[in-house]
Amino acid sequence: MKVRYYADAQLQEFHDRILDLLATVHETHGVPVEVERVEERFGPIADFPGRTTTTPVENVYERDFKRNQELRSNLDRTPSGVYKVGGRFEIAGHVSLVDESVVWASTLRGDAYGHGPGAEEATPIDFLADVAESPSSRVCLECTHLLDGNETFCPNCGHDLP
Repeated sequence: MKVRYYADAQLQEFHDRILDLLATVHETHGVPVEVERVEERFGPIADFPGRTTTTPVENVYERDFKRNQELRSNLDRTPSGVYKVGGRFEIAGHVSLVDESVVWASTLRGDAYGHGPGAEEATPIDFLADVAESPSSRVCLECTHLLDGNETFCPNCGHDLP
């Protein structure tokens, strides 16, 4: 499993916060992290602990989101309704969990502030903050099954959670 950030977020504040949280997730829990730059808005990314690549947004959409049934089963909306709206790609600023293919991705950008109740479950910053504190509050590191934070073991693979 790894965490992928589709850079660059619309606001530099969000971009910098996501990069900081990714570094914390990697350094604290050993989770591989990577940045896929689909819309370069800010300067070079320096001192990042993972892989950084630049890929055309169309290619990323085709590879990660289009016809991805596993992702679709883990979202409350269709990927095309979130990441390609009115013919425009809306991928920059999101994060995803990757286990061979994308199994989960944020559906709202930034943080929960201003999105309303329950938004913490769908924003990249809140997701990364939870994973940085305790990955098992959101995902099983053994099988990438999404968790609600109340489990003592993974309901998918049976792995005991810390």
